[in-house]
Amino acid sequence: MKTRRWFCHAIATTALPLLPSLGEAARVHRTLNLAAPKDALTAMIKMRGSLLAEDVPHWYYGTIYAVLPGQAPLPMVNFEGSEIDYYERQADGSYHGYAATASFFRDTVTGKLIETFDNPITGERNTVRPNTISVRAHYIYTINGYKRSDDPRPIDAAASIADRLHWREMNDDIWMTTRRAYPEGVAMGEHQLIRGSLAELHDPDTVKVYTTAAPTFIAPWLGWMNMRDHPGHTVWTGPAKKLDRVEDYPRELLALMEKNFPEKLTAKPQL
Repeated sequence: MKTRRWFCHAIATTALPLLPSLGEAARVHRTLNLAAPKDALTAMIKMRGSLLAEDVPHWYYGTIYAVLPGQAPLPMVNFEGSEIDYYERQADGSYHGYAATASFFRDTVTGKLIETFDNPITGERNTVRPNTISVRAHYIYTINGYKRSDDPRPIDAAASIADRLHWREMNDDIWMTTRRAYPEGVAMGEHQLIRGSLAELHDPDTVKVYTTAAPTFIAPWLGWMNMRDHPGHTVWTGPAKKLDRVEDYPRELLALMEKNFPEKLTAKPQL
């Protein structure tokens, strides 16, 4: 009996360090109520960008898949790019969000930048062009919800932005999931999953959380693929990381941005 009790005690004590520290999250002093509209808006801005009006760069990369009716997704090209967010607080407490985005394309096997692409679906050789977002509209974020500025539909004054944000946490990790808003009729969708530090989020002295993200972007065929009338669509998937400055980008990406899109190294709205 003594040997058995010792054995059980040894198993219990050696196993404990392998278990996650579930009390870690409980020790964080909660300064934001994520179910309250005002706090939810503050938390979302800290996760996506910064509470200060400043450029917040994100480095991202991944793979674009072709999704064809009745077929398995087909990896087409890899992408790497820059998205810079800039959030400007308004007098009424809402925020205007601006972004500058550019993507470059790489071979899925070698990872090298490509200038031409042998399209396995059409059999054509396509000339590759970098992808940029040239929409002049910005985003409007309020305690009631959010929309793009070129969307004529009003934000429901009786709604809460907290209902459009979903949060999960474990230890010091917190995840926020939401969907990007598009005007009616725009054939695109984006599911956004953003991970950050619970302690940073609830620290009233921090203006931003240093997050990583795993967005999934669903969109029509890229223009340079010459597949406008072809059935199917693309899915972009891959990670992203928030950085302090564009100089923290991989050297090759920064050189491409400086050469091809220097104007997209800031998202600050031009007066």
